[in-house]
Amino acid sequence: MINAIQAGQIQLNDLGLEQKQALLAHPNADIRKAAEMIMKSGGGLPNPDRQRVLDQYLPITQKKGDAPAGKAVFTKHCAVCHQYNGEGQAIGPDLTGMSVHPKAELLTHILDPSRSVEGNFRTYTIQTTDGLVLTGMLAGESRTSLDLIDSQGKKQTLLREDIDQLVGSTKSLMPEGFENQMTQPDMTNLLEFLTTKGKYVPLPLGKVATAVSTKSLFHDGPPTGPDRLVFKDWSPRTFEGVPFLLIDPQVDRNPNIVLLKGPLGSLPPKMPASVSVPCNASVKKVHLLSGVSGWGHPAIGEKSVSMIVRLKFEDGKTEEHKLLNGVHFADYIRKVNVDGSEFAYLFEGGQQMRYIPIEVKSSAVVTEIELVKGEDDSAPIVMALTIETAGSAEH
Repeated sequence: MINAIQAGQIQLNDLGLEQKQALLAHPNADIRKAAEMIMKSGGGLPNPDRQRVLDQYLPITQKKGDAPAGKAVFTKHCAVCHQYNGEGQAIGPDLTGMSVHPKAELLTHILDPSRSVEGNFRTYTIQTTDGLVLTGMLAGESRTSLDLIDSQGKKQTLLREDIDQLVGSTKSLMPEGFENQMTQPDMTNLLEFLTTKGKYVPLPLGKVATAVSTKSLFHDGPPTGPDRLVFKDWSPRTFEGVPFLLIDPQVDRNPNIVLLKGPLGSLPPKMPASVSVPCNASVKKVHLLSGVSGWGHPAIGEKSVSMIVRLKFEDGKTEEHKLLNGVHFADYIRKVNVDGSEFAYLFEGGQQMRYIPIEVKSSAVVTEIELVKGEDDSAPIVMALTIETAGSAEH
């Protein structure tokens, strides 16, 4: 292919960003060098000074864009790897709850995707024993094989015995140079679309998730034990009209729930006592897929505080909602009803997930929502969190 590009049989512009990035990360040094020379002469290399590119684009974050036009930009350029409200491919991070972040923060992730990339979205390059080179992110692995998924969503399973070289990168699967795919007005509209808050905004829990629900959560034991929460699929759910964004554990590799600290068992004592989720919106209600815990009612009989939902406001004030064992929380192991939450889902092993709505008293802007462990011995779980905004139209 390098020779064909040099001979003019293939145009450099016919290559996608991810293909150019794969060439520049090729395990063969001669190919890497030739690719870099071609791209330098042909203008195919993105500006390596990503901060300078970001500084050039930052003024658009102060402009008002066209959200419907931004949705068209998302569908054309982003949906191949990202989902928004169920549209698109679930390869990169789900963008459904990105409206809680300021435009400048989103722009940074778009223009400099490798600045702060989560481990499960890093790029790996594999060279097989017969010379095939594949680039993508690890979607799963076993003792005998690896699953690699590329930026087009195609998954390939490779036997370890057929792998000659496996190289991990600090680069994101999303390539640099995205700004070259669209105009600045397009980027302005895309940011407007991503930051427009509708009636419901699912808040991503990926960065604060503490445990993998498909593995043993409370005791050291077999990977098929009862202390697991397993769905057949991890697509978004809607309960009582409220959309919830689930995190795919990628079999058992990716933390997908918030498990808070508890004194009992082997894993809960290692968990944090609290986590905080950015919000940056005026909130009417907080909706939780939660209400279950290790050692919840009736294992612990008293109506003690299992978890506190603490809202932090822009004006520095806070509002606390104490969720009680035996009222809002029950044991996870089977369907156990309590009056303060509603049964929502049954997992494959017969375990339950419940639903808790919380009315917010203040109309001030909530900057973050903190989930705090209460004083009892239970180990509370939160699987998904969605806010209902105050006075917003459906997006």
